[in-house]
Amino acid sequence: MRAMAETPDSVKSNDLVAVVLRDRHGRVMVLRTAGLPEFVLPFGSITPGTPAAENPALAAHLIAHEAVRVDIDESRLRRLGTYCSPAANRAGNQICAHVYVYEEELSVTHPDKDIAELAWVDPAQPDVTVAPLLNDQVFPAL
Repeated sequence: MRAMAETPDSVKSNDLVAVVLRDRHGRVMVLRTAGLPEFVLPFGSITPGTPAAENPALAAHLIAHEAVRVDIDESRLRRLGTYCSPAANRAGNQICAHVYVYEEELSVTHPDKDIAELAWVDPAQPDVTVAPLLNDQVFPAL
């Protein structure tokens, strides 16, 4: 795991917040939006100067609601860490994601209309193609 302060100046970096949501079997929900070749966690950008920039857990709460229409209890979010990786959909760019884990099981029935596919995967053996950030850093940290 590389901290954001270690990101080289020559790399374009976008700050994101991502949230790990699990079902009762311990599988992790991943999604793919139109235009993304790989599955990712529900995520969103951090806009400097907003309440979400000051409180990434609030951003994780909002992201879960916007992406998959679930209302999660912010107090049940646990910070997993900040991970940096090449962006899945922008060659030459790097992302740094503040990742939170929701500590309660849930089910999702109505994802946002922008979600092309949704899958529940075993983080030890995902059966869909996941982004490098998940495969190389987030899933091993779970």
